[in-house]
Amino acid sequence: MRGVRRAAEVLELFSVERPYWGPTEVAAEVGVAKSSAHELLRELAHAGLVERMACGKYRLGWRLVGLARTMLQSHGHGTTVIPAARELARELGETVHVAALDRDRVLYVASVVPAGGVAAPTVPVAAESTPLGQVLGTEHRGVLVGPQRALDGVECAAAALRVGDEPAGSLGVCATSERFAARRDVYARAVAATRKRVARTVRL
Repeated sequence: MRGVRRAAEVLELFSVERPYWGPTEVAAEVGVAKSSAHELLRELAHAGLVERMACGKYRLGWRLVGLARTMLQSHGHGTTVIPAARELARELGETVHVAALDRDRVLYVASVVPAGGVAAPTVPVAAESTPLGQVLGTEHRGVLVGPQRALDGVECAAAALRVGDEPAGSLGVCATSERFAARRDVYARAVAATRKRVARTVRL
């Protein structure tokens, strides 16, 4: 079990800001000997979860893409939730995010960003800092409106996606504060309608 935890710690080091890691860096960050870090990376590479580059450092492997695709399809996201997010983005002309909780952080599963839309945060976001996380961390069953604190001047309207009592992530419309103020009720109603439509069709 310790090996699994260590492997998970290594995978969590990889980010958009720092996509490449070598054994020495992993050893220092995770707190293991360099030989242990090298072995961890070698085993992860053997499983396809990371791949070794010519420079000797490692990056995430393509196997993760396949695992993510399988997870999304088996949870109904690929066939229903993400298409619903795309439709909502086209309807409103604003960014729509589909999110899930990764412990106490928001994981952006998919983001539909039209021209002029706001992007997803590029760093981990605490659940309480955005409506997309707040609706997942509470029993809130309506549409929650508030600031996306990880991005200046961005507001969101979000709702939890549920099938019965089972959570299926959250969906939210995010826009600049100026645009959001002018269409706040429109966004909230659209999110509520999409949530109901998804609830009728998703099968987990």
